[in-house]
Order: sequence, then C-alpha cells, then structure tokens
Amino acid sequence: MVETPRAAAKGPLDSAAHLAVLDGLRGIAIFVVLWYHVWEWNWLAAEFHAFGRTISLQFIAETGFTGVDLFFFISGFVLFYPYARALFEGAPLQTVAHYAYRRFIKIVPSYYLQLLILTPWIVAAFSGATLLKVYVTHLLFIHNWFRDTFGSVNGVLWTLAVEVQFYVIFPLLCWAFRRRPFLTFAAILVIANGYRILRGHCCLGDYVVMTQMPAFLDLFASGMLAAWLFVWLRTHVAGLARWQHWLTVVAVAGFVCYGVLLYSQFKLRVVPNWQYVWANGHMTLLGATFIVLTVASCLAASWWRALLANRLLVFLSVISYNLYLWHQLIATFIARHALPFPRTADFASDRVWQWTYLAETVAISIAVASLITYAFERPLLKRGFKAVTDLFSRRWPPAPARANGRPSPVADSPQTRA
Repeated sequence: MVETPRAAAKGPLDSAAHLAVLDGLRGIAIFVVLWYHVWEWNWLAAEFHAFGRTISLQFIAETGFTGVDLFFFISGFVLFYPYARALFEGAPLQTVAHYAYRRFIKIVPSYYLQLLILTPWIVAAFSGATLLKVYVTHLLFIHNWFRDTFGSVNGVLWTLAVEVQFYVIFPLLCWAFRRRPFLTFAAILVIANGYRILRGHCCLGDYVVMTQMPAFLDLFASGMLAAWLFVWLRTHVAGLARWQHWLTVVAVAGFVCYGVLLYSQFKLRVVPNWQYVWANGHMTLLGATFIVLTVASCLAASWWRALLANRLLVFLSVISYNLYLWHQLIATFIARHALPFPRTADFASDRVWQWTYLAETVAISIAVASLITYAFERPLLKRGFKAVTDLFSRRWPPAPARANGRPSPVADSPQTRA
C-alpha cells in the first residue's frame, strides 16, 4: 500500500529524532580521524586482550582517514535533505541565497579565525610572493590546487577546499538530482570513477592530483541519494515502522560491510600508494555501503538509533568542525615538542608515554574545539552576524535621548559609565 506524500508525512517517522543518526555518524567520522592522526605520532597499537584472545582494532586506527570520506557523504545528505523534503513533503524550497548563507556561516568564520590565530606562524614560515599566495589560496579555498600551498598551513585543510568547491557546484547538481535522481547519480559515478582511473594511470602517487574534488564526487552524490531515498521511503511507504527490526538488521550488516572494506584496505597497506589503489577500486562501493547503513539506521528500531546517537557521539558531532580544524595542529605541536617527554629513545615501546600523549592530545583538542564551538561558532549559527554586532551594541549602549532629540546629560554621568 502506498500513501500520498502529505499523508505519510504525518506519520511517526516524521521526526528529527530519526536524523539524529547523522549526528552519530558525524561523531564516528571525527573519532576515527582523530584516532588516526594521534596514532601517526604515538604508534599505540590498538590491541586488547580478553578471554585469552587478542582483539586487534589496528585496521581502524590505520584507515581512520576514511572518516573524511564519511564526512563527504554526510555533507551530501545534509545539503540535499531540505530539497528532498520539498520534493516529497511539500516543504518550502530553500533558495540559493539561503543555501549560500548557511554554508558560509557554518564553514568560513571558524576557518578564517584559525588563519587569523595562525598568522604569526604563517608570516614566520613564508615571505614575499609565497606568503601572498598562501593567504590568497587559503582565503579562496583553492590551496589544494597547488603543490606549494597544499598542506602548507594545516595538513587537514585540503578537505575544506574540496568541501567548499563541492558547495559551488551543488546547486547545479541539486537541480539535476531533483529531476532525474538516478540518472544524475549514475553520471556522477562515471565522472568520479573516470577521474580516478584516468589520473591513476599517470599520477597514482601524486597526492595533489589524486585528492582533487572530482575524485570524491561519488561520495557526495551517495549522500544526496541517501537523503532522497530516506525521505521517499518515509513519505511513500505506509507502515514502515513495522519493518524497523529488519531495517536494524540491514543497518548492522551495513556497518559490518564498512568494517570489511576498512580491513581490506588495511591488508593492502604493503602495496605502494595503497590508499589510492584501494580508492580507485572501492570508493563507489564505500559510498553504496554508506547509503545502506545510513538509510537503514535512520529507519531502524529506536534502540539502534539511540545507540548511534548517544551523548558522546552527539557531543563529538557538535564540536566536530572545530575539532577537525585544530586536532592535527595540536597533535603535531605536542609531539614535536616532546610533551610529555618519552622515557626511552624508542618512544614506540614506551606505553606510558604513548597513553599519556594520547590523553593529553585528545583532552586539549576537545577543550579548544569546545571553546571555539560554544563561544564563537554556535552563536553565529543561531543568530548570524547579529551575534557579533550585538556584542558592540551591549558594550556601547545608545545614549537615551530627550524629547528634543538631544542626548541626556545623565548618559555621560560617572554612574552611567560604570
């Protein structure tokens, strides 16, 4: 039985609680990225002993960079979700101006704030025309196009460039996706795989070439298709809640497949340029896996959704952007300055140092990210630039006026200024 979109939209699935799964997935993404970048410095083996057996999660630690792939997928979902709702639920269609403003207010202020804070180090590291190029390319989010600016300020910022470049073409992709979703999705798969295969023949070991935006288009498109499928199922399939337990099984299976894909990548690490070799053959499959586990999880039983959207993962999701911006800088600074000092020359065998470094890096990164998120990012997201202008209006309140329009002398009294 099929309901009309408007009738189905009134059902129990029309709830933001089902999209809390996206917060959980974003929390997982930043968790594995953080784990990977900390492991790059302390080499702490992810092995545990239980019931006489050794359980190794090392394949997650060494493939944690795929959390970036999950971020790209989530971006595609979140960006297209309002348009999917407009398509199937009759929600107001988001304007391009509103879309551009929301993307700007989310991404640019915290990013520019980091560049401002890092200015003394940037100026000390570069000079002349190179300094100008570093600033211009970073301000315009095109620093990943050039070998001498790629990773020159912060190693993780290349992904921000890819993200913003996708934002620029998203309105066009969205227009096509709303009219021919599967045809558009197929075309994007051809473009992404074509780019990776063609560039892989000549430039497989060239990280600048292999990490350009076209190489990740199928992940963004997978997120868009997942949003389309989720809203279509939510609005067109009656009694979908009766299938929630089977959908939970599908969601669990999706996560198992995700783990299998990560393990297959981990086993390939002995091959030169293994990350790109694996991506060329598995990126589209990874996107399909994300579609399955995300759509199924959003429609799964409440206990599964609550498990994914637990408080820790939701908290990590809230601070994820600033945690992503700052964690590698902090991890690198602590490691290069030997804080804390390893007790042995071979720090990889010093378990006390490894765990201390892990705890210190994670704690400082979360503290910095939380401060910037709650004191800077969230006020801007909630109130826009009024959050900034109101600070000045509170600091210098307008003087009360007399009936004739002139300021009252009481406004200049010591008591008023105090």
